[in-house]
Amino acid sequence: MRVDIDLPKTIGKGYASFWHNKSRYRILKGGRGSKKSATAALWYIYHIMKHPAANALVVRKTGNTHKDSTFAQLKWAAQRLHVYHLWDFKVNPMECVYRPTGQRILFRGFDDPLKLTSMTVPIGVLCWVWIEEAFEIDDETEFDTLDESIRGEMPDGLWKQVTLTFNPWIDSHWTKTRYFDRENPDTFTLTTTYKCNEWLDEQDRKKIADLEDTNPERYKVVGLGEYGLPGGVYYGEFRRDIHVVEPFDIPAEWKRFRAMDYGFDMLAVPWFAIDPQANLWLYRELYESGLTLGQAAKRIQAMTPGDEAILYTSTAPDLWNRNKDTGVPEMETLTKAGLKNIVKADNRRKPGWRHLREYLQPFEIPTDDGGTIKTAQFKIFSSCRTAIRTISAVVKDQRDPEDVSDEPHELTHMPEAIRYGVMSRPQATIIVREELYDPRSPLGIRQRDAMAEVQESPDY
Repeated sequence: MRVDIDLPKTIGKGYASFWHNKSRYRILKGGRGSKKSATAALWYIYHIMKHPAANALVVRKTGNTHKDSTFAQLKWAAQRLHVYHLWDFKVNPMECVYRPTGQRILFRGFDDPLKLTSMTVPIGVLCWVWIEEAFEIDDETEFDTLDESIRGEMPDGLWKQVTLTFNPWIDSHWTKTRYFDRENPDTFTLTTTYKCNEWLDEQDRKKIADLEDTNPERYKVVGLGEYGLPGGVYYGEFRRDIHVVEPFDIPAEWKRFRAMDYGFDMLAVPWFAIDPQANLWLYRELYESGLTLGQAAKRIQAMTPGDEAILYTSTAPDLWNRNKDTGVPEMETLTKAGLKNIVKADNRRKPGWRHLREYLQPFEIPTDDGGTIKTAQFKIFSSCRTAIRTISAVVKDQRDPEDVSDEPHELTHMPEAIRYGVMSRPQATIIVREELYDPRSPLGIRQRDAMAEVQESPDY
């Protein structure tokens, strides 16, 4: 059972303070290639073997993204520590089991909150939590709920600890205000960079270091691990006080449609309603990974009430391509699974981003007291947190500032789907009403008192 290794050499430099810290909150942010996840994985494998009553929970935004990230990283860590033969790495259910004692590393996602608050282990106690890619957790209350579930008496020698690892892409993220903008005696923070990763080769180092001259803002985040938005935020006009509204009952006569950006890595679906002035209201969203096309179709239908008349679903044109294995267009898989009225999206990127900017552009309308208030043609329900988080955080492409960067990739799925939606150029029928809407109401714009009708596009 004895395994002799040179621990400092195995782990590498730059993480001694992280390795020995026992604070309740251990916050590790860093730039690209700073071996954050690798070091965390090594720590959990080593310390569970060292403490016979310890168990750990690993959490990501969505539970089914662990397999190719944290789960794979922990398998690598066991191999690097030369203890792989002492562990069972099970996929269904996903868990890492230390064979000599039965201790476990469990895996969960914030997309299934019930499972986060009802976890038990057969041996010892659940004392440690690792939240990977914590910048994806946009709702601080979700974190609080998880944090509160780690409770109870600890055996001698053990301690409760929650570790967050992430790239600090967004300077408005709650982790900054909570852990870096004020001191907390229960919190340990560490920022690491590619410079402490001796496993990178010179080409890797040069690629990151060159950003200091070619793109200093991007280097600040990618190279130095500081909070920011590499390349500059794309939609600088987005403001929560203008574009985000509390949910309300959408009038039945408003037209509705959906858009969809599909990938097995992530499915992003926004639902839109069109009011009498052709303003767009994003009122529901689906953001889930690991779904086949057929599963995606059924999930979309399950989230759409039967009394909602959806005019169409706008999707990427590549779904009309024939599958190389079956020879059948993937769009047919969607229709066979019951998703109807699918239309091919206008997939021009830069015109699409510009068109969305037109919808987001704030403008002023008069109020009854002689003043004005700012509003916009595009509004998002506050319940659609992924849409709010990603639209406010997508950045410019460093090579072409008129385009949106594909990095970080997690931020682009929902904006792509929203782009498909606005590029379908939805039009609405103006409904005649006797009363005028208060501009401060959820409708946001005064209803016209003249009869008018806008013809629907022949595309739908």
